Amino acid sequence: MPTPARVRSDRLGMLDVLRFVAAFAVIGFHFLARDSPAWGGAAAAETAGVGQWAAYGRLGVPLFFVISGFVILMSSWGKDVPSFAASRIGRLYPAYWISVVLSVAISFVLWPAYAEFFGGHGSPSDAVLNLTMVQQAFGADSVSGVYWTLWYEARFYLLIALLMLVGMTRGRVIAFAALWPVLGAVADEAGSDLLTTLLLPTYAPFFAGGMLLYVLYRDGHDLGTWLLVGLNAAIALHFSIAIHENALTKLTPFEPSTIVIAVLTLACFGLVAAATLTRAAQWNARWMVTAGALTYPVYLVHENLGWFVIAHLRTRVGAWGAVLAAVAVALLAAWLLHRFVERPFGPRLRTVVLDMLRRTTPEPVPSRREADELEYESSEYENSDEYDDDVEPLAPVDDRRPAVPAARRPVPPAVPYEDDWQEQTLVTSPMRLPRLDRDDAVGAGHPTR
Repeated sequence: MPTPARVRSDRLGMLDVLRFVAAFAVIGFHFLARDSPAWGGAAAAETAGVGQWAAYGRLGVPLFFVISGFVILMSSWGKDVPSFAASRIGRLYPAYWISVVLSVAISFVLWPAYAEFFGGHGSPSDAVLNLTMVQQAFGADSVSGVYWTLWYEARFYLLIALLMLVGMTRGRVIAFAALWPVLGAVADEAGSDLLTTLLLPTYAPFFAGGMLLYVLYRDGHDLGTWLLVGLNAAIALHFSIAIHENALTKLTPFEPSTIVIAVLTLACFGLVAAATLTRAAQWNARWMVTAGALTYPVYLVHENLGWFVIAHLRTRVGAWGAVLAAVAVALLAAWLLHRFVERPFGPRLRTVVLDMLRRTTPEPVPSRREADELEYESSEYENSDEYDDDVEPLAPVDDRRPAVPAARRPVPPAVPYEDDWQEQTLVTSPMRLPRLDRDDAVGAGHPTR
C-alpha cells in the first residue's frame, strides 16, 4: 500500500477553511451580484436568485480581517521586526507582482470595455506605482479593485511592528486591542487625517477582535478578554451596517437587509472563535492546507481575470456556464501562481530581505527569562504545501483553564496565514459616520468605484 501523504499537525486547519470560504464569498459577490464590465452593468437576470444572497459575500472582507488579527499576532509574538518584515514581504509580493502585470494587461491592452465601464484605467505611472502595494498612499488608482485591502493589511502590519518594538506582553497586547479602535474613532472625529489613515478606524475592531481571540487561544478563557471581544464586535457592528448597506445598495441591484448584515458581521468573530477555541481547532487535513495556500492568489487574480472570462463566454455558454468557467480559470491561475511563483520565489525574497535587514539591524539578544520560556519550532517549506518557513513561538500557558485543553491543542502554526484580499469599498451613508479613509470612499482606489 502507498504511504499516505503526511498531514501537518501544527496548523489550525479550520482557519484555512474559513479563509477559503471568505475568498469564495467575495468571488460570489463579484461574479453574481456586483455591477461589473463582465455583464456590462448589473449581473445577469438568470443568476439573480443566487445573486441576491451572493451580495452578502462582501462581508467576506471583515472575516478576513478578523482572521488576520488572530494569525498575524500569532506569527509575530516572540519574533523580532526584521524576521516579521521579511516574512510578510516574502509571502505577499511575488504573487502580487504577477497579478499586477496580469491586471495591467487586461485593463490596458486586452479588454478596452473594462476601461470604458470604469471611465478610464488610470495612468501608466499609476500602474507602475501599483507594484509597490502602497499606491493608495500616493493617491494613485489601483489596477484591480481588490488591492485596497492590502493597503489596510500593510497599515496593520506597521502597527504590529511598532508593538513589537515596544515589546509584546499579554498586558500590552490587550491594552492595544482595547484602545486602538477607540483612539482611531477619536482621531477621525477630531479631523486628524494622518492619525485616521494610520489607525484605520472603520476596520480596526475586526483586526483587534482577532488579536483578542488569539490571546484567548494562547492563554485560556477569561471573562475580561471576552468582554473586550464583545466591545470590538459592537464597534464593528456600528461601522459594518452603514458600510455594507450603502456598498450593496450602490454596487448591486439588490436591497440589503440590515438584519442579515448584522448577523454576518457578528459571525465574523463567532466563526473564528469556533475554529480556534473549540474542538474544531484539532481538525486538520491536507485539503485544508491546500485550500489555505490557494486563498491569497485566487483573491488577487479572480476579479479582473474572472470578469474577462465571463464577458467573453456569457453569450456562448450562458450566464451560469460563464460563471463556472471564470471560477475554474481563477482557481487554475491561483494554483499556477502558488506552485510556480510563491513556492520557489517567496523563500528567496524572504532570505534576501532578511539578510538586508540583519546587516542594518542589531541582532536581538533574548533575556534569560525569554530563553527559558520560549521554544521554537522550525518547518521545512519543501515538505509542505506552504512555503513560508517562519519559526513560530510556542507560548507558555498559565494555570488558568485553557480554551482548548493543552493535551489536544494544536501547536501554533509554523506557517502564518495570510489575509490579504478583497474588493473596493463604497460608502455614502445618510447617517452621521466618522470620516472614512480615502480608500473607503466612493471612487477611491480604482477609477469610478
